[in-house]
Amino acid sequence: MKVGLIGRMAVLTAIGWAIFVAQSAVAQFAGPAVGAPSTAPPAPASAFRAQYNDVKIMPGDVIAITTYGAPELTTTTMTTTDAPGSTGGSGNVNGLKVGAQGEIALPYLGVVKVGGMTPSEAAAYLEKELKDKGILVDPQVTVALVDSPTRVITVLGEVQKPSPVPAFGQLRLLDVIAACGGFTPLASHTITVRRPGESIPYTVILGTDPKNTDETNIPLMAGDTVIVPKVGSVFVIGQVKTPSAIPLSSNAPITVMRAIAMSGGLNFGAALSKVVIIRKTPDDQHVEIQMDLSKVMRGQERDVALVSDDVLLIPTNGFKAGMAVGGAGIAAGITDGLIYRVP
Repeated sequence: MKVGLIGRMAVLTAIGWAIFVAQSAVAQFAGPAVGAPSTAPPAPASAFRAQYNDVKIMPGDVIAITTYGAPELTTTTMTTTDAPGSTGGSGNVNGLKVGAQGEIALPYLGVVKVGGMTPSEAAAYLEKELKDKGILVDPQVTVALVDSPTRVITVLGEVQKPSPVPAFGQLRLLDVIAACGGFTPLASHTITVRRPGESIPYTVILGTDPKNTDETNIPLMAGDTVIVPKVGSVFVIGQVKTPSAIPLSSNAPITVMRAIAMSGGLNFGAALSKVVIIRKTPDDQHVEIQMDLSKVMRGQERDVALVSDDVLLIPTNGFKAGMAVGGAGIAAGITDGLIYRVP
């Protein structure tokens, strides 16, 4: 009968522990909330000094010319272009391609050179030529740049459609991200911008707070390269149902409790008071952060947000592990009729 009593005590202890864990899991939601305030520093002042100036026409560019009242002097030719940032979609745009020497061919005027001029300068030049040669009395010409093989911003990494984005006007960082379909679920909000002529790239942290958009949405220039890296991961090992690597989220922090939940929850043998976060420091050292998970569950301590490459170790409680093994042995004995028999 003593053996039977021990078996019952083990079962009751296990039930009591299960109730405690369930109550603790509920209690955590009554504890202090884990906020995600944006710590994104504003982009450097030099990043905001980039200004879009009226670009100059270069060989290979495609320009559209509109002459008011003279449709024969308005470009209607569809030009095939292999520009990586072509706005024509199918590779065809409505305009004239500028030759290697900066020249174009127009009715009545023949071959004229517009390379090196801005679109407004080219329009004024064509108006003067049309008037001086007696073709039109009061010509009104508009010249627009519609495509270019080189005037692009390149976007790489974790966006839906990494591609060059045409840069014919003042674009900002979020403009080009949107032009590439937005971020992927694994995109980091820490973005690198490389600019020709500058040896040090810009690092822009978008954060998650929309109020900080103006501080990080820097203007971009043709030739810039925007690199959107993938977020890091945290690793959960030890007494959890499914030890795993969990990608960090860009929209909300991955805390210890969230990481455990995403790993299937705790095993019975987990040592809640001895949870360890192993974190790598910038100088390639490792530090251990001790925490008592039972206090977090009861709302007595704040949950901890994990950072990239953290290892969350849930160690084993020897007493509970032994109890689990003993309880399993007792249960097996009861099943086999070897330990507890009803007389």
